[in-house]
Amino acid sequence: MKITSALLSLSLLLFSCSHNNETEALFLKADSLMDEYPDSVLQLLNIQPKEIEDFSDKECARYALLLARATDKCKFSLLPCDSLLNVALEYYDDDEKEKAMALLYKGRLAVEMEEEKEAISYLQKGLTIIQNFPKELKIKSSLGNLYFDDGYYDESIEIYEAMYQCSITDLDKSIALNSISTYYCLIDEKDSTLMFQRKALHYAIASGDSLQIAMSKHNLSLEFDSFDELDSALYYAQNALKRLPQKENHGNYYSNLGYLILKTGGNKDSARYYMNKSLEELSIEGKSTTLKNLYDLEKENGDYKTANTYLEEHSAIIDSLFYMEQSTEIQQLIYEYNTKMREREEQL
Repeated sequence: MKITSALLSLSLLLFSCSHNNETEALFLKADSLMDEYPDSVLQLLNIQPKEIEDFSDKECARYALLLARATDKCKFSLLPCDSLLNVALEYYDDDEKEKAMALLYKGRLAVEMEEEKEAISYLQKGLTIIQNFPKELKIKSSLGNLYFDDGYYDESIEIYEAMYQCSITDLDKSIALNSISTYYCLIDEKDSTLMFQRKALHYAIASGDSLQIAMSKHNLSLEFDSFDELDSALYYAQNALKRLPQKENHGNYYSNLGYLILKTGGNKDSARYYMNKSLEELSIEGKSTTLKNLYDLEKENGDYKTANTYLEEHSAIIDSLFYMEQSTEIQQLIYEYNTKMREREEQL
């Protein structure tokens, strides 16, 4: 009986070690693929709830952060990660950067649900923790963007400037300066806007990051356009498109170039080509603006039938956005109810 008991204990120990090794290998693979193939990571992490129940608290917390990170990179809703993120918040201590990352994703989830106070609370807590990790700038960037989007511009510029002071790499400096430039563009400070954006481009080129170089040139194009310097805006729009990596979304770049060609009196066929091409990759809001520009182009060209088609599509999107806005409150109520029911099930 003693031998049988020892063998059983050994078997359980070996099974546990095997399970831990497999889980660790899965997490390491997911982490290595995260930056380039987040969609593949989501497939890897598509684990059945019964299997997740066998995870230790440490494994569950780590799984939550990996799943939230992949979901966020793929620009999907973070709602499915909500309960798991609560586990991560409970597991990690307040002096660990993983706790800050969990707070970041809870903050983004609150933004998604239009719960601004909760979002700012989560992100501020995350920012407090992340001060001890100067290289981790994602939370500072998210908090600054949240303030900016909600109209707290003075607060946002303080955070963006703090980001820049903490930046070590050329890439991080470029990201921070891009945000600072956007702030000055909003308050119509032309000289500061262009100075900071040119510095952002300088650091982007020094970093060698093609996407950041393209983004900095694209931002310069938008800013020159806002100050009615159309030739410079067109120049940077063309250059931004050349530097943008093929795998990235080209929608905004095509749309901006087509619009500027049209605005500067360039070839209408080229303008039409780029704006139509942009429709394949633009968000619903971006499509609305581009369809309006295409309507104006065809109307001026005398092709009223095509112009009317674009106008109808534009109007349909505007109506859709209006009804989506009206339904937001109902969606929140449904989400709150589902959350309460899920918590009740977990307690049971």
